[in-house]
Amino acid sequence: MSSVLIVEQREQAGSDSYNRFEYQVHWIVCHIIGKLQEDAECIVFCEFHDDMAEFSPNNQQYQFFQIKTKEDSSDWTIAEMSKREKKKSGSYKKSFLGFIFYNYLTFGAECSHCHFVSNNDFDKEVLLWQSYIEDGKRLQTENIALYEKIKDRIKNEFLDDMPSNFDSVFDDFIQNTFVYKSELQLTTYEDQTMGKFFKHLEDKNIPTNTAHLLFQQLLSDVRKKSKEKIIMPISMNSLVEKKGVNVAQVGRKIDDKIRNSGNSDVFRGFLITQSLSEKDIDRINAAKMLHDVRWLDVNDVKYQEIVIALRKTISTYCESCEMKVVINELKRLCIRELQNRNLASDCLDESLIEVLYYEYQFSRRG
Repeated sequence: MSSVLIVEQREQAGSDSYNRFEYQVHWIVCHIIGKLQEDAECIVFCEFHDDMAEFSPNNQQYQFFQIKTKEDSSDWTIAEMSKREKKKSGSYKKSFLGFIFYNYLTFGAECSHCHFVSNNDFDKEVLLWQSYIEDGKRLQTENIALYEKIKDRIKNEFLDDMPSNFDSVFDDFIQNTFVYKSELQLTTYEDQTMGKFFKHLEDKNIPTNTAHLLFQQLLSDVRKKSKEKIIMPISMNSLVEKKGVNVAQVGRKIDDKIRNSGNSDVFRGFLITQSLSEKDIDRINAAKMLHDVRWLDVNDVKYQEIVIALRKTISTYCESCEMKVVINELKRLCIRELQNRNLASDCLDESLIEVLYYEYQFSRRG
């Protein structure tokens, strides 16, 4: 079994302030959007062994991400990245770089790369380290002094329990750890993330309010899964359910809903052919936009069950009805079916029944 699924997480506390937590959530959403644009097959895990982990089903490896913010404008230095904080017990926490080294040490070949991301830039020493490894050169060969400086800092963190394979793990760490400045700024990260999402959907012909609701749902999902506590060991299926966002699945679901509904203009055009008033067309079209977004929320299990039950009732009624469909009669049948299944809800908008009915008719058009 994968060691990533067995090893106890070093902490599940999350970010220590609201703003840092929200910045982290928005950065993860930005990362997911970027993967959607690449049509990548990967699963993003929120607050799992690090601020974020990314699993590739193709090579069965993980990448781990630390997402850190600074209020001041100073550049990150090796000394700051390897600074240790004292715990209340008197012992010391691992530094940022120490935790990254820990990932390579603990997970071995399952850890392909680690990343340190911040809203601030990095000083010349850090950038020099990065310039060598980004070009595929070995830091130990190109700059032995810098190599030894970083090695000594990490070694000091493990003096009490020095791993026998420290040197080989350190070589993996130094050659496969990447640092970079995030595009998200502390003052504008919310607008930047929303803008990136809207840009991704700009060729999808989705109304702005629907795109906004889709964005809020993705944010909400990442927030929820970032806060979810888990007990190790855990199965991959349970981990995905509690902490994961399957990027390919998100992309397919969005595309499927767009394709199935045609788009807002096409569906509205179909409603016009149904001898409905302009007021009813506007009402049903608005209800459909809300339904499309809510149907995407796989966590809203009751809503999913309600829609499935309604669709079955509608299709059965339409197939058995020899005369013209009577909407009010159909609504009564649908509500009764929900009551029989204990799915009735006082807040159910009966416009949903009309949406699902016209979707059914839309799907059967010649």
